[in-house]
Amino acid sequence: MIDRPLYVEKIMAYSDTPFVKILTGVLRCGKSTILRMIMEKLRVERGIPKERIVSYRFDSMEYEDMSAKQMYAELKSRVCADGRT
Repeated sequence: MIDRPLYVEKIMAYSDTPFVKILTGVLRCGKSTILRMIMEKLRVERGIPKERIVSYRFDSMEYEDMSAKQMYAELKSRVCADGRT
């Protein structure tokens, strides 16, 4: 895994803002890797519990037959009622 501190820091600067963050790029350019780096940084540096960080790969075969409503229900079930997720 190649460390990308510049990208991670640029995204982390907006982590506490209400804006939606969209990470785009060509296939296999490192988008998922950068997201994993951000999740690790949130856990280690900010002390955010693992249960409050939600990550899914909806392009995997595991979710192939899920409808949008089912995906929404799945995500909603993981949101913490007593604080931020």
